[in-house]
Amino acid sequence: MSTTNGQERPAGRAETVPALSVQNLSKTFPAQRALDAVDLEIVAGEIHAVVGPNGCGKSTFVKILAGYHDPDPGATAEVAGRPFTLGSAPAAREAGLRFVHQNLGLVESLTVADNFRLEGGGRGLVRLRRRVERADAKRALDSLGFDIDPAAMVGDLAESERTAVAVARALDHFESVPLLVLDEPTASLPGPEVDRLFAAIRRVAAEGTSILFISHHLDEVLGLADRVTVLRDGQRVATAASHELSHDALVELMLGRQLVTAMAAHERSEDTEGTAPRLVVRGVAGEAVAQLDLTVRPGEVVGVAGLTGSGREEVAGLLTGRLPRAGEVEIDGLTVPAGNPRAAIDEGVCYVPADRATHALLPDGCVRENLTIADLSGFWSHGRLSRRAERQEAEHWVGELDVRPPQPEKVVTELSGGNQQKVVMARWLRVTPKALVLDEPTQGVDVGSKADIHRLVDEAAAGGAAVVVCSTDTDELARLATEVVVLRRGRVAARLQGSDINTAQIEQEQLLPADTTDDALVGPSH
Repeated sequence: MSTTNGQERPAGRAETVPALSVQNLSKTFPAQRALDAVDLEIVAGEIHAVVGPNGCGKSTFVKILAGYHDPDPGATAEVAGRPFTLGSAPAAREAGLRFVHQNLGLVESLTVADNFRLEGGGRGLVRLRRRVERADAKRALDSLGFDIDPAAMVGDLAESERTAVAVARALDHFESVPLLVLDEPTASLPGPEVDRLFAAIRRVAAEGTSILFISHHLDEVLGLADRVTVLRDGQRVATAASHELSHDALVELMLGRQLVTAMAAHERSEDTEGTAPRLVVRGVAGEAVAQLDLTVRPGEVVGVAGLTGSGREEVAGLLTGRLPRAGEVEIDGLTVPAGNPRAAIDEGVCYVPADRATHALLPDGCVRENLTIADLSGFWSHGRLSRRAERQEAEHWVGELDVRPPQPEKVVTELSGGNQQKVVMARWLRVTPKALVLDEPTQGVDVGSKADIHRLVDEAAAGGAAVVVCSTDTDELARLATEVVVLRRGRVAARLQGSDINTAQIEQEQLLPADTTDDALVGPSH
């Protein structure tokens, strides 16, 4: 099987009509060619991953399939052997293409069965038969291996269960679905929940539906996909069977170079013992967090791990004032008021949220505006804001963080996810934070951007910041953290230091029963 230009089919499937065949697909935006003559074939019943660095064209490809973007002239496509009009939402639906996007498109205030009904629209005025609808939803979820109550509120489900609802809903109501597109379905899932979802995906493929799987998690790609296509700079540079690729080989194909792996933070020789604490957390509690105590000295990086529902997902919001809390947060001995993000920022506590679109970005603003908004004090001259000075500052940080494209006046939402995240990171790094609180800092970014962001975290800590990283990515915590706290049922169940900070140990501690929590561990670290 070719690893460069060929797209030979998996053994045993040579006579199968492709679920999707695309030829000569290009897309040009002003000042940018997002896709350049891309060919792609997905065999019926296969799981086909598409990977590449941020800005490589993955999202554009999916949006053209879904009908959000029109392609450049000259592209052709077939679905299950029939001609398919690219760039048409009605054509995509008629052809049987189904999409589960990263935000899932679920209404959390409705039940599971009600969310299923939203997908099956277009029936006119019909009598609601709740018992039948719940039975249909139950059947669809059971087929994926999920025992989920159709009457449950979607907002009460675990992340993997919500994703399963979105997948089951996409496949329900239709006799034949030749292709299901999954765009970053595991972005915010801990490892055990990923395994559960992948079992469901394999069931779908075994029934004959092809899967187009978009992900930045390369180990997941290699473990799940039959074949992998790599995009770089809008071009297809490789299609190969996953068993022919290693993690390092895939990284090199994506980046066009080898990635140098940095030493894990806990393996470095910095000694912060005896240094006065910078960030102190005492008895902090919220809806899911029952009690959290942390002490973080300048230069330390404390990772927070835990399965969905453990409280891990609300820690960052509690510490930075986005969520109401009980307990105390101090920075350099000064109390940070609860529920007041502005007061937290004024005290030097800076926050990079998991949902940058909702909680971080000015969606209509350009890169310059998003980057400098945290502190405009240096750009005022004679009572006027100097756009020139602001632009120079933005250009410096765009270059420092390798934001692509390097255009400070470009609307920030036109950047890829990884480059948007770099802009949010730059916003806070330029004000030299005393404490930097990061929630899923590399969610939805490629391996190269991930390495860049990790370097920025290292540099922030080396500059004296106390850093807290909340993440479902155990590899990330093992790389960044000088200490890892593991939450179970809202309490600290384990504190890992030194050689105990490794992926296997973090995952093991997350999976232990909640009643094994050692109350002796619930207290200030160090």
